[in-house]
Amino acid sequence: MPDAKYTIKHPLPRGLSAGAMPRTFGSALDEFVACQRSTALFDYSFLLRLRVEGLQAAEAVSNLCRRDFSSMAVGTVRYALYASSSGQLISDLTVWQIGPETIDIMSGRAADAREITAALVTYDVNVFDLSDQTAALALQGPATNACLQELVDRGEVAEIPSFGFRELGIVGKHCIVGRLGFTGLDGVEILCTPDDASRLWQLLAQMSRPAGFMAADMLRLTAGLPLFSQEFAPPVTAADIGLSRIWKPFASATELLEPQVARVLFRARWASDTTTALPDVLWTDGGAFPPPVNTVAVTSICNNPTAADLIGMGYVSLKNKSNQLSDTAGLLSNIQLIKIFGEQPP
Repeated sequence: MPDAKYTIKHPLPRGLSAGAMPRTFGSALDEFVACQRSTALFDYSFLLRLRVEGLQAAEAVSNLCRRDFSSMAVGTVRYALYASSSGQLISDLTVWQIGPETIDIMSGRAADAREITAALVTYDVNVFDLSDQTAALALQGPATNACLQELVDRGEVAEIPSFGFRELGIVGKHCIVGRLGFTGLDGVEILCTPDDASRLWQLLAQMSRPAGFMAADMLRLTAGLPLFSQEFAPPVTAADIGLSRIWKPFASATELLEPQVARVLFRARWASDTTTALPDVLWTDGGAFPPPVNTVAVTSICNNPTAADLIGMGYVSLKNKSNQLSDTAGLLSNIQLIKIFGEQPP
């Protein structure tokens, strides 16, 4: 077990960036395996937290995300997309219904705090930036309930539904615990103060495996989950990534419902031995976009933790006619599609 003597950063990092969370606590593969088999502990304290309060809170956030939150129950969480007026995706968010007229927005993009605050200025709401007062720990994996329950003073972790949250006392600390995560596995995110988070980390790290960004990236790629800084880097819409069901354009822009490309998950190998020394987690810029026919524009790729090849995500043309694919950068060979999200190429 890695040394649990890790402290939450002060001041907290703002947004996902280099150094926002440790790359690894020793072995990314061991951390990946621990999360799949038992539990892993992540520090997501770089996440921003904005609170929107007022009579128009639901209307304001609904219009911001182009998703209806008017009937959202207190104690629930929803995934949402944040896009430009032209429909180009910017980031993704989680929306937490804290009270009847109180909504919290969590984001991994630093600029969202300023941009979202400005976007809501015309509504009858107050927006508060709670980022510096909030640390976020994620406990992920099949043993999450049993692990966290040992520290809970009151309440049952197992009773928290998927995309729901509860206020729990954990070793005397007030926490908001939501059942969600970014691994494709069962797990929770724990919101508390930075000081309380440091204490909770020390305790949880003795019962689970501390894990860093490399393991988190392997897990989300294996699960087919997009990362805004990578999969939203090209000019794509909700339809392109297969999530138009949760993002509805304005009536004057219904063409945004039609995908121009398809997001894909794939396996591959390096085209030559010269590239095998690249890091465990490699991000590419996607090359030409939209990609030519029978070509993958790669947005994320890493060593496959369960096989001797690579696993990645990217985009393909809807006009593809062949299973023989290449990548725009010419780094890969033997590309095999695992899954196509949203509209499938004809």
